[in-house]
Amino acid sequence: MQYGVLTYAYSTNLGDDIQSLAASQFLPRVDLLVERDRLHWYSDCDAAFVIFNGWFTHQPVWPPPDAIHPLFLSFFANDAQRLIASSYAGFFRRYEPIGCRSQETVRAFRDIRVAAYFSGCLTLTLPRQDVERGNDVYIVDLDPEFRSLIPSRLRSSIVQISHELPRPNDLRDLRMHALQLGLRAVSKMANTAPDEGRVRLYRRLHDYRAQRASELLQTYARARLVLTSRLHCALPCLALGTPVIFLREDAKTNPRFAGLAELLRCHCDPHRPLNIDWRAPEPNPATYLSVASELAERCRKAVAATLNSTSTNESSSLLVANPIAVGQ
Repeated sequence: MQYGVLTYAYSTNLGDDIQSLAASQFLPRVDLLVERDRLHWYSDCDAAFVIFNGWFTHQPVWPPPDAIHPLFLSFFANDAQRLIASSYAGFFRRYEPIGCRSQETVRAFRDIRVAAYFSGCLTLTLPRQDVERGNDVYIVDLDPEFRSLIPSRLRSSIVQISHELPRPNDLRDLRMHALQLGLRAVSKMANTAPDEGRVRLYRRLHDYRAQRASELLQTYARARLVLTSRLHCALPCLALGTPVIFLREDAKTNPRFAGLAELLRCHCDPHRPLNIDWRAPEPNPATYLSVASELAERCRKAVAATLNSTSTNESSSLLVANPIAVGQ
């Protein structure tokens, strides 16, 4: 059995990569990079265990091939009518109960009579980092209508960062973005598994994105306070023990956030002042801890089952390389 982790050549959001960092911490090693948006590439690879956490949307071919052994945990289906259809109920029942990242996804599975439950997000299990907390306040992809809530005396000292790639002032980001666009174009024309040359390029792109995602986590771990409209900034901050406020008008009404928003301090009104001590922000709610503990236990048990029931195979037929040190 190989161990795979999701990679994202079709995404510009480093929040995806943060979710892969969360998954990889439970794996004994990573043998295989699995492109989330092209799962049909893996029909001929050796058997691979992959945690299917995160946002899944339209796929050229669905369901995943038999070579992929998924653990559906923190699974979110954006295109639920296509991915969670009654015609796929037999496939999903092989892996039930399905752990879902939203209550909406839970309902979609139950509508086709597949056992499902709200699992929360795997980023809640990220380990706290042994770093000294500083005095910086970060705003991360904050929706513009909320910026006026920041006191004018603080605006010049607040640091703005983004999960979106590329950063326009970073030459290496721009080079990696060009590589990503090139890989997409070639893969679209070929619509087949990458050859050996493209494998190396995919790994180069993946390693760079994993490094950038890890750097973001280190930044959040040192922050005094984070204000964000990004779910996969807010949830990792819970795990890291960094005071965070999730600012979105739809935080309490968007089905995508149902179940997760209850774990966070949310602010939904851009016209209502923030009630916060900017010098010493109060700690986050501790509600997430039981969710994170259950997630971690499910991952450990699933991985242990693969180690007990199969012998390991350290080669793969797709995206072959030495095991990657994700997040190191």
